[in-house]
Parts: sequence; C-alpha cells; structure tokens
Amino acid sequence: MDRTINLKSKPRSSWLGTRELVVVVSSIVLTTVGIKAADNFMNAGDGQGNGPCPENMVQVLSAGGSFCIDKYEASAGPDCPHASPATQTETRNNLDNVNCKAASVKGALPWRNISQNQAASACAKAGKRLPTNREWFQSAMGTPDPEIGWGPDDCNVNSNWGSQPGQAGYGSKCISAAGANDMVGNVWEWVQGTIYNGEYDNRVLPKQGFVSGVDENSLPTETAEAADPNYDEDYLYIKNSGTRGIARGGYWDNKMEAGINSSYMVSSPSFAGAGIGFRCVK
Repeated sequence: MDRTINLKSKPRSSWLGTRELVVVVSSIVLTTVGIKAADNFMNAGDGQGNGPCPENMVQVLSAGGSFCIDKYEASAGPDCPHASPATQTETRNNLDNVNCKAASVKGALPWRNISQNQAASACAKAGKRLPTNREWFQSAMGTPDPEIGWGPDDCNVNSNWGSQPGQAGYGSKCISAAGANDMVGNVWEWVQGTIYNGEYDNRVLPKQGFVSGVDENSLPTETAEAADPNYDEDYLYIKNSGTRGIARGGYWDNKMEAGINSSYMVSSPSFAGAGIGFRCVK
C-alpha cells in the first residue's frame, strides 16, 4: 500500500488556519515579553527596590544608559580582617586578603582610611568599579540638602547622627531620587578621575570657594566668596597644583558646604583619611 502523504491534497483552508494560529500564538508571546520588559523598566530605579540590580544596589536611569550603584557607602565585608580600618595599613591588609570584598550594607560603618587608588581596587575585587563624576552626580540627584536645622533623620553634615561617621542608612531622609543613601555628608566619596595643576579634562577649574556654576557632571565652572542658594550653598575645596584625586558630597562636619555639587580636590590619589570613603557601580 502506498503510504506517501500527498501534502497538496490537504485543503488550503486547513493550512491557512494552522499558519494563522502560529502567528497569533507568537504575537501573544511577544506581547507578554514586551509587557514584562516594560514593567521591569518602569519599576527600576524608583527608589523602592533593586530593579535589575544586585542586592543593595539601585538602578539609575540616564540618557547615556542605566547603571547600578551601591545603595550604601562601601563597608568592609564580613570576611575582611578589619571591619573598620583605622589606618591605611589595615586597608592594605584587607585588600591583600582574597576573601575580603567591599560591601553595601545598611547599618555598617563606611570603609575609610582608603586612598582613591585603593578604593578602585576594592571595587574591582567586588566585581564593580568607582563611579565617574557624572554617574555619582546622577545617583545623588534629589538628595535633600537643607541649609540649617539638621536633625538625626537628615544627612550627616553637622555631627547630627549618633556617631561620626554614622552607620549607613541612619538618616531616613538622606536618600536620593534613585534610592541611594548618604550621598551627602557622612564621608566624602572617591570617584574616578584626577586633576593636574588645576585642570580637569582640559578645562581650568576655578579657585576654591562657594559653587556658583557647574558643568553637566556638576563639577564647578565658577566659584564665589558668598554662598549661592542656587547650588545649595555647596563648596569647592581645591589645590590648583600637582595631581589631586576627586571626592564628592561632603562629610559629617561640612555643614551647608556639603552637597551634591560639593567637590574635594585637595589630596593626592594616594591619600587616605578618616573623612573619605567610597561606593561602587556595576
């Protein structure tokens, strides 16, 4: 018996029905995937959760593309020999330990006494990197920055927390629009980049003073002797000679001079002090 199937003998209407069914199912699948992707995009970076970012990081949406930044200032992870390095030697001991990684943890003390160069290494060990000036600024936007009257819920700029520096996330109001904590005050935060003889990216920076003009990265283009409310009374600390690292945001005793427009360009990239920490991006 000839069991050859004659495809041509099948009614044309049946083939059209099968093809249309495949098209409809494919459309439903693609639409569902699109809705889920849109939901993820709309829910990301709203300050309410991680979005697509790892735990204790938040997503920041920008015209140049999204990225994840530590929700809290970096601290020494649980496997580090020194939980809160008091010297640069202790920081080196941490970095030499294969199991020690920088962490973003609520309630931990910031990792201080770490240089800009070491902070870059600490982020790399955690599979991350230091933020650029633009990334740091975009992450910090929306952080409340009152001129006076700082309380325990505000950013730590006037020794207004229980300890100096305070534990990450202590100030319930010190949160940026993206959901990052403590980007103003507590400790300065190292970012990528250096200045050389007062120049950054082939541009001469102004002398030390209150910020009265900024570029797209919120780095000062002009300064003045009087505080400018348009820039939240923020301040540029700078030495216009030699190579200087860049830190942002202010620390626990800068008062009104701390803020998202404030920059510290005084110390070399190898300097490590009690008032400077960092956070990482991915």
